[in-house]
Amino acid sequence: MSFFADGPRGRPLFPVPEQELFGYNGRPWVDSPHEYIVPAILPWSMPLGRGERTIVALRGIEVWPEAVSFQLSVYSRDLLLDEPGEGLIDHRRVPDYNALLVGVLFPDGRRASSETISVPSATKPDQPVLRAQGLGGSAFHVDHEIFLWPLPPDGPLEFVVQWLDRDIEETRTSLDGTAIRDAAKEAGEIWPGLPAREAHGLPVRRVGAQAMITPAWPRESQAPPPLPQPKRPPAQVTADQPRRGAPLPTRLPRRAR
Repeated sequence: MSFFADGPRGRPLFPVPEQELFGYNGRPWVDSPHEYIVPAILPWSMPLGRGERTIVALRGIEVWPEAVSFQLSVYSRDLLLDEPGEGLIDHRRVPDYNALLVGVLFPDGRRASSETISVPSATKPDQPVLRAQGLGGSAFHVDHEIFLWPLPPDGPLEFVVQWLDRDIEETRTSLDGTAIRDAAKEAGEIWPGLPAREAHGLPVRRVGAQAMITPAWPRESQAPPPLPQPKRPPAQVTADQPRRGAPLPTRLPRRAR
């Protein structure tokens, strides 16, 4: 007897355009390759910062072939956010040093933190990349993913947390960078040999959540030609109503008796 007793049921078909996963773009500094790699998991859990009513904790680490993702959670006894999906860590042009800040310090002195704007680059950066993303939660518990590229070198990796609004001073936690590098060897590729995306020499621009492929546009935008105006019938002009463009009367018309 089958565990799932019911057989397959017919489902309505919706006209969805056929889509296919293309090969990995080979830019490990942009984002975690969730669609292409099964990461190695390091089940490390520990507090990274603690206040009287708030705790910032590490719940685990996902290790990719060339990057690492830290699973971070914030727990509080009072309200954290009305919309947990937005997250508590925000990359800003002018950083808020009273808000939750995270950062890493490599053994060789290189560093990265959430106090700067992290913009995906088409070319390989010469400095480490750190990018924070909110993953949801509740009003009293918010999850985050902290993406870090590249893998840390051998030696101690310092993870730094500060949140002055919650009375959490700068707190440094030492993690084993050598163990992280060793775990990267266990990350496995899911779809080897996928075909690469064909660009056809056309630039790609994003409009909202959709990607549109458009021909090369000129450097200076050209104003569209004016639309033809519909012809209107001539207005009926009465004796008491001045024609359009005519001077206004100096005296108001007398009220009819």
